[in-house]
Amino acid sequence: MTGALLTVSLVWGSTADAAPRKAGREEAQRVRKASASLERELLRAVTESGFDEVLDFKRNGERIAHTPNVDVAVIELDAEGRPVAAANVLLSRDYPKGVGVPIDPKTWGTTAVRYTRWDLERWDGQKGWADATAEEDVVPGREKARLRFMAPYPASLFKLMIAFRVMRLVDRGVVTLAQPWRFLRDTEDKGERPVWRWMEPMVTESDNGSTEALVKLLHEKGEMAGLNAELAELGLGTLQVNGTSPVTGRSWNPGSIHMTALDTARLLLLIEGGPGVLWRTPAGREVTAAELSAASRVYLQSLLADQALHEALSSTVLCGDPKAEPGIPAAEPARWVDTKDGTVTAAETAFGRDTRPCNAAAEVKFLHKTGQTENYGSDGGIVRSLPGASWRRYIVVFLSNLGYRYYDASVASAADPAKGEDGFPSVSTKISYTQRIPALGRRIDTLMKERQRTKQ
Repeated sequence: MTGALLTVSLVWGSTADAAPRKAGREEAQRVRKASASLERELLRAVTESGFDEVLDFKRNGERIAHTPNVDVAVIELDAEGRPVAAANVLLSRDYPKGVGVPIDPKTWGTTAVRYTRWDLERWDGQKGWADATAEEDVVPGREKARLRFMAPYPASLFKLMIAFRVMRLVDRGVVTLAQPWRFLRDTEDKGERPVWRWMEPMVTESDNGSTEALVKLLHEKGEMAGLNAELAELGLGTLQVNGTSPVTGRSWNPGSIHMTALDTARLLLLIEGGPGVLWRTPAGREVTAAELSAASRVYLQSLLADQALHEALSSTVLCGDPKAEPGIPAAEPARWVDTKDGTVTAAETAFGRDTRPCNAAAEVKFLHKTGQTENYGSDGGIVRSLPGASWRRYIVVFLSNLGYRYYDASVASAADPAKGEDGFPSVSTKISYTQRIPALGRRIDTLMKERQRTKQ
């Protein structure tokens, strides 16, 4: 009798479990199919952008010597903020026609890429391109990975990691946003402000002095050392901040600070939040929006939404400039727009263009952080449609070695290599990024708008 009851119980249990298992398989199949189509569309958008045609200031305005290293990731979200598809495309001299990165739909990450540290000498041909050693791996143990990619320095996009770490400390009660913090840069007194008044300019204007202050705060609290481990525990092992100075808060060096587009996109997914499990780590940990308090997520979102520098994937600060390309059609936050002439002045740069026509035509809000140096250009954030516009919601991240050293034929006449760094075209044109970057942003937004239109 007991055996009969057990048999019935097992049969009933199998029947009851069959429907959820079938639904799970069907959902996984939908995700794989959606991600495959997104990868095809993203690959086309990247390859059509012509990044290998930019001009190189360091080569006297000749065409770039090699296909640049470009890392682009997109995570498509549903109306509640859940990921429904993801794609990651790499471009480099190894993959001049671009290559899609295999993504695990359970982790929304990948182990299929051997990421190595950026080495400018290797990029500039002073070292062999393919002879990186295991010591140069960003994440160990991937020597046999199917793909390899030298990850570009993220420039000021790394400040997103500093902001995230500070807010984790706020959630733990280690610091408060209202807490005064006096920044002594070595022996130089940089003044005292509440923590939030260091955070705000670090994100919205990419202020380096504010970043130094917060990096030093993390060092003095003994919390900088745990940043990489914390991110690795979340399955974001390619996000790393190494080698910063506990004395000045500086020493931000290529080859020491790392980010990849897919892991950055997942960090932004966490900041955006959404119901349920956002992803699972390789160790099986379920990552949810609760990794940050709701208040901390809202605060980080507000800082990213107040970004002044719409000049990379979006290009609103260059509105109407015939030499500029339209990017993601994002609104410039009103706080930066001069009410008399519509121009924007931010990060000590007067862009000089009337942004009001582009703001009037804006379709989305772009909560993002940019980064740029001479050799590197990046941008990443959360895109949400504005009321009345075609609906879309997604995350996009772009990393590259396309800093202001690289430019387009449209501004070539403004370049003067004889003047050294003062001769970069951006000095006179205020166009700091190759306009192939905002053009890619527009392509991505258009394809996301079309993808999500068909689902409404």
